[in-house]
Amino acid sequence: MSELLTLIQTESVGIVEETLDFWLYECSIDEAPSREEVSQWRDILAQRGGKFGRLAQICQTWLDEEA
Repeated sequence: MSELLTLIQTESVGIVEETLDFWLYECSIDEAPSREEVSQWRDILAQRGGKFGRLAQICQTWLDEEA
């Protein structure tokens, strides 16, 4: 998933949002990310700030729902 981390760290908000939507809500259960991975994504997005803060909140919502 290191390519995914690079994408989350470097791509535009639109591309990251599309990617998150797939990994959090559309992929098959056997491909679904772990809570640890989503926590890491949330932290990266929160650090990027601005429009990425909303995406960090989407990750947090997913984590809350999966608890």
